[in-house]
Amino acid sequence: MSKKPILKLLFIFIIGIITILLIQNSYLSYNFYNNIFRLSQEQVQGSLIVTTRQCEKVKDCKLQPGDILIRRYITDRTRLIDRLFHPYFTHSAFYLGDGLLVEAVGTEKNREDDIQISELSKSDWLNPDVYNFVIIRPKNYSSKLDIIKYNLLQIANDSDYFFGIPTQGEKKATCADLIYNQLSDQYIINASNTANVITPDYLFFTLTSDSNNFEVIGFNIQK
Repeated sequence: MSKKPILKLLFIFIIGIITILLIQNSYLSYNFYNNIFRLSQEQVQGSLIVTTRQCEKVKDCKLQPGDILIRRYITDRTRLIDRLFHPYFTHSAFYLGDGLLVEAVGTEKNREDDIQISELSKSDWLNPDVYNFVIIRPKNYSSKLDIIKYNLLQIANDSDYFFGIPTQGEKKATCADLIYNQLSDQYIINASNTANVITPDYLFFTLTSDSNNFEVIGFNIQK
């Protein structure tokens, strides 16, 4: 057989493999996109319509240890996620008390800073253009709050923990599953039907759907 037919068959084979891989990746991407839990602004507002709020700005909310902060705030870090996946909320954090938050902020130059303890007074949570936020307070922490705080501090201080979607055998966490998993592990929430990917939207939905165990103490949803 001459070289030309062989090269032609090889070319067709390579093109076929590339086509299969592209179709497979497109299918996986499509499934991943569809499995992302997201809420619209109307759904968020509908969940809060009968809620009496104590504050309309984060700085005016009298936070207590264990409060959960969830917001929509488009920054350079969240802009791409907002465009690709169209969530409503883009970030969440856990209030430790004494003016301190623990949050998975994203991929930092120093990976040890991906999940960090920050001062609320110096954080962007108090930026004047943070218009859309909700603060949710669990009603029944009991002695479990100290366990959750301890676990979150351990994670934040663990240099092997990085920002990312959790995978088996790796120490990764996003802002929402960092909080959700602690609440689930301590049976603060019923996690029998957990989403594949825990987003801030899903965290908000789960907590506000259980008014017996959680209450919204402050919010502002403008746009």
